[in-house]
This record gives sequence, C-alpha cells and structure tokens, in this order.
Amino acid sequence: MIQHRPFDEDHNDFEKMWRFLQQDYAQKQDRFVWLVSRLGDWRYGLWNEAKQHPAFFRDNAQLWVDNSDQPVGFVLSENGDNILFIFTAQGYERLYAEILDWTLQLWGPRFATLKTEVHEFQEEALSALERKGFRSLGLEATTRLYNLRAKEMEPVALAPGFRIENMADNGDYRAKGLLYMNGFGGKDQVTEHDLALFENSRKNLAYDPRLDFSVIAPDGVHVATCVGFVDPANKMAEVEKVCTHSQYRRRGLGEAVIRECFCQLRQCGIDTAYITGYSGEANGLYEKLGPRKYKQWFHYEFGLHD
Repeated sequence: MIQHRPFDEDHNDFEKMWRFLQQDYAQKQDRFVWLVSRLGDWRYGLWNEAKQHPAFFRDNAQLWVDNSDQPVGFVLSENGDNILFIFTAQGYERLYAEILDWTLQLWGPRFATLKTEVHEFQEEALSALERKGFRSLGLEATTRLYNLRAKEMEPVALAPGFRIENMADNGDYRAKGLLYMNGFGGKDQVTEHDLALFENSRKNLAYDPRLDFSVIAPDGVHVATCVGFVDPANKMAEVEKVCTHSQYRRRGLGEAVIRECFCQLRQCGIDTAYITGYSGEANGLYEKLGPRKYKQWFHYEFGLHD
C-alpha cells in the first residue's frame, strides 16, 4: 500500500531520497530527472533565508512510500518557491498524476502560479500536466552527455602564468568565494556569512575537493571554475558551478577548466559526465566540448491568465 507523508529527518529521508536517485539513474540512465548532486545541493545549499528555517524541508518535500517506508515517489520545492519537481520510481510513473493532484491542492494556494520542469522523455508527466491545465512556456534548458571513456582528451591550453588547481591542493576558499560572488552575482566582496554558506554546501556527499577546480591567474586570483560532483556507484558525474570572473571572460578559461575536470574524472574511473545549460552562452560553451547525447527540458506553468 502506498502512503504519503512529509519529509522527516527522523526517518532518514534524505538518505532514502539519495538512494532513490541512485537507483533511478541505474534504471533510467539518461532519462533521469535529478542526479544525486542536485539533491545534495537542495539539502546543503542554504542559499536563501527560507532554507535556513528548521521546518523548510518538512514543508517543502512530500514523500510517497511503500510498506517498508521506502520512497517510490516524491515532490519537492528546491527553494521554497512555486517551482516544483516530481519524481517517480520506475514502474510507478502513473503515480505522477496523483502527486501532481496533491501538490495542486496543498501547495497551490500558496502561490498565484505553480511551475515545473520536465524533459522530453517523461511521457506520463507531460500527459498529466496537460490534462491538469499546465501550459508549456517552451524550451528551458539542455542537458548534454559526455562519454568520457570514448572521448579523446584534448590538451588544456592556458596563457602564460595561468594554471589550474583543485581545492584539495589550493585550499583558498575565500578566493573561491570571491569568484562565485563575482561570477554568479556580479559582486566583488564576500562576507563571512557567504563563506559559511559555501562551506555548508560542501557537505554535499557528491562533493570532492580534488574535483573542484579553479583557473588561477598569475596574481593568485581565482578566475574560472567548475566542480565535478560524483556518483561513484553509477560511475557518472555532473559538472556544475561553472563560472568565470567578469574581467576574464571570452578567453577560453571556462572551456579549459571543464576539459581538465573531464580528464580528472576519467582518471577517477568516471565513465559519463553531464552538464545542463540554460543560457545561450552556456549552451554554446558546452557544445564545444563534444557531447554525445542531448536531453531537452521544458518549462510548464499552471495558473496563467490570458
């Protein structure tokens, strides 16, 4: 019998959801919804005040569980906002409609609209969304697959004086924090609170400082970065947190640091890497890296007013 309940730390729900996504990838491969790396960021990336509230996870994740209290589906809001994500185990795809109904009834009143992202291979989800009155807002993002075992590793070219280091060797997380603040937020200062949030995000079980790379300028400034978040059980990784300092863009530094990440991932026994691009600039960069497969994501919204 399938029942549902709120996320509960006392039930070790995060660990159960982590195993759910690992098994989901093992069964569905490229048709995954999330990889474990994103779930780790959901749990430990406390990027807004809402996520720092003790009740956040209970209020923003609902699990559908079997008789052994193992999840067969769940819905969550990544940031406590109106964007929801629904997950169903293989063989339980029809549960998507039930979870969607529950979400519309219980979470719908919180917001003027509800939004979600689904990829082109989620047939049950696409059908359920259209039946319930969700409307497509078009293409949202593209996920690219890179077969690291079959991929020829191109040499990494950098200007004289520039070098690539991982954070296990470099360890200057303040400089890394300054890069994140500039690359993602256009700011040139990092506070102690910011650094504490970055430190907490590194609790992500998929994070390894040896796969957290920076391009370092001759003066020691971190100017470009990416992180390879790893699921060793499935021999795959998600490359994320790609950014370049505003004063160092259009020099090929983002491409160089990702190529180095690919090389090190392969040496660590990782067969497959994924990168998702939302902007035209990001997608242009990721295309240069020679993907083997593509998956397109579409944005759906409920509550539009004509």
